[in-house]
Amino acid sequence: MSFEHRDRMLEGIGWKARGDRVPEFPNPRPFFPRLKHSIKLIPLFVRVALHTFVEWWNGREAFIDIFNVFRHFTYTGVPLGGIGSGSIGTDFRGGFNRFSIIPGIKEQTETQKCNQFIASVHSKKTFELIYQSILSCAEFPATVLPKWDTTIPAEDVRYRGLFPRGWQEFRLGSSGITVVIESLSSVIPGDYSDSSLPLANFDFHVFNDSPEEVEVSITLAFRNGTGNRKWNDEHLCQSQKVQRDTMVVRTLSHTVKGMPVTYAIGTEEKNGAKVTTCLFDPNGTGGRLWSDLEAYGHLSSYDHLPPKPKELGIAVCSSFFVPPDGSHTTQFSLSWYMPQVHFGTAERFYNRRYCRFFNGPDADEVAASICRHGLQNMSKWQEAIEKWQTPVINDEKLPDWYRSAIFNELYYIVDGSTVWFEYDPEWKTDESLISEHTEKHFKEYGRFGYMESWEYFMLNTYDVHFYSSWAILKNWPQIEMSMQLDFADQVDRIDNGTATSLADGEQMSIKSYDRIPHDMGHPMADPWLHTNAYILHDTGCWKDLNLKFVISCYRDWKMISNGDQEILEFFIGKCTKIVDGALESWDKDQDGMIENDGFADQTYDVWKMTGTSAYCGSLWLAALTCYIQMLKKAGSPTKYYDEKLLMAYEAYTTKLWNGKFFKFDELPDNSKIVMADQLCGFWALTAMDEPVQVSEEKMKSALETIFKYNVQMYDGGKCGAVNGYFIQSEEVWAGITYALSAMMIEKGMDEMAFKTSEGLFDSIWNRFPLQFQTPEAITSDGMYRALGYMRPLSIWAIQHALEKRNRK
Repeated sequence: MSFEHRDRMLEGIGWKARGDRVPEFPNPRPFFPRLKHSIKLIPLFVRVALHTFVEWWNGREAFIDIFNVFRHFTYTGVPLGGIGSGSIGTDFRGGFNRFSIIPGIKEQTETQKCNQFIASVHSKKTFELIYQSILSCAEFPATVLPKWDTTIPAEDVRYRGLFPRGWQEFRLGSSGITVVIESLSSVIPGDYSDSSLPLANFDFHVFNDSPEEVEVSITLAFRNGTGNRKWNDEHLCQSQKVQRDTMVVRTLSHTVKGMPVTYAIGTEEKNGAKVTTCLFDPNGTGGRLWSDLEAYGHLSSYDHLPPKPKELGIAVCSSFFVPPDGSHTTQFSLSWYMPQVHFGTAERFYNRRYCRFFNGPDADEVAASICRHGLQNMSKWQEAIEKWQTPVINDEKLPDWYRSAIFNELYYIVDGSTVWFEYDPEWKTDESLISEHTEKHFKEYGRFGYMESWEYFMLNTYDVHFYSSWAILKNWPQIEMSMQLDFADQVDRIDNGTATSLADGEQMSIKSYDRIPHDMGHPMADPWLHTNAYILHDTGCWKDLNLKFVISCYRDWKMISNGDQEILEFFIGKCTKIVDGALESWDKDQDGMIENDGFADQTYDVWKMTGTSAYCGSLWLAALTCYIQMLKKAGSPTKYYDEKLLMAYEAYTTKLWNGKFFKFDELPDNSKIVMADQLCGFWALTAMDEPVQVSEEKMKSALETIFKYNVQMYDGGKCGAVNGYFIQSEEVWAGITYALSAMMIEKGMDEMAFKTSEGLFDSIWNRFPLQFQTPEAITSDGMYRALGYMRPLSIWAIQHALEKRNRK
């Protein structure tokens, strides 16, 4: 490999940092409401605090724990792993951290010194040690593995991340050796097998700028557990060396939260490389391993550890010669085989998606086979990822930040505490409403779930998924269809259990008939068996959940199902109940347009809407339009609904249009609020190429007004589009900003669109150290809320709009 290529790996499109990076605002802080709002929220705070205490007392955790807010990690890099297989975080300074292999849970662990690459360099001629160091510039406690006492100077470390790949460059002092590590996960659009693997690949490029030939040793060490002390010594650890032909794998079997998991490190003896392995005590000095590398450039096999260790480290070393002014490549793979898992209450067990492709009674052999598969297919996956990303990366008409963001925001599809399970016929014992359509789809593509946020313990939050679903639809459409079918089965489900609404203290049913659930449940309970973990409000009264479901039914049928009439009829059956129910219950003045009920009855859940609102009203117009289109595709009459739609449009524009934008709702006190998401329903229709019976002039005027007031007049356009005002509306919601930009693209307002989202992206990824942990919301004064959030995946709606235009 040429030295020019070395520079290209670090200088291309992507998120870049040096080891000593200090952002403009290095210490953003979790959100806290202003004093004037806090006073109004005291009753709500008391109820939430009491609920949190009761959950804690009963060994559970509140769906949102306001007393245990996640803190950002300044040095986050591209996460590792497949979709739904559990993920492992990285540090752009070098190392691994923040595991998410427990279903639905993100563990906020620091970078672990035990889990580390080590580089050793010896002179080939004299075998004198030239250089040895951990490949990291992070700071570690001096008491942990104290013999591993050398790290790289921060100024000698560079990083570039472009999900699902990352590149780290380490300059090894004055040795003339430079090491570039490409990390890669097999996350590939349209792939429903390799994309599910619990696997990270590492492609090492070692460059020798010195005048003499050297021997370089690269070692990967890893310990049991996740860095969380709870799991450090919960079970006996075992290790095996598994070798097949030239591929050498060292395994480590243990448990995490009672669930068996086998880590495996693999590499290959090729191109003159020598592979050695060993075990070590992660609580010891690390001296034996370190001194072996220092003295010999390889590891010595030894087993002087306790006969039944509860804590254990494994290491694999690849040693090879690098000629003067030359280079050498070697590969490692890291897998974590955790095939059967459960949620908090363990009412049932689930098999991971990858069990269809890799499974068996011998966990060591299966983990090793996953590693071998990674080593054998790394170049193939590199080519597939480049083929996917190159058209965007090479399109110089697009801003650099966007060419980075469109892929890097996709990190959440892996790192969103994501689960992806194989279908189990036993599910129908407890979930009798699983339809034959859903069952057929589950059997082929599995069941998928991701958390609303790392700290909002709700799986598949539907009002938010409406925005983030664009990333899944564009890249793994059959997963999106699986989710839509899953929610369709929930329409007829009833849960007569009750809970107390934290917003008003009133009793409410958990799940009502003909209502889409807010979410599929709490990961510390058992999702799907117990839905609607969210109890801030009675979501059976929410307006947007049902409407978004109708819109998504038509969108997914139109864009995914290839005209499947059975699926169409199935969706129509569910949507008829919803549309007719909305006309009966929510259209109080019989003008065809639904009304809000004066409380936070939609996704902006502390922002009250009264009467006809721009947000819910536009969603109603879109839902009714989509329902009519479905009926037409099925050959059913639509006259009644056509008339209702015309009436609804008339009522919407008459009540809300003020000559420049659509008013927030019908309350005079709210007449000056410019809501960033006021065109939400029209955006959905435009993205599907369906007609909107509002003039182009009105929509463009509304977008221009939003840009003027919500973008440019909020922190000078450096933060994205603020929602409006009053607590949540004083925040910028990342996913809403991206969706708004997509609507601007649809209307040919590209410059405005990219300026709107550029400020958001620059704040989160550059001004604040929030990269690869995009929150739900930020404010201009450096606060964030809900780290690691699903809604920003809506950036893929921008890509959809751009691709539509290119096709036309």
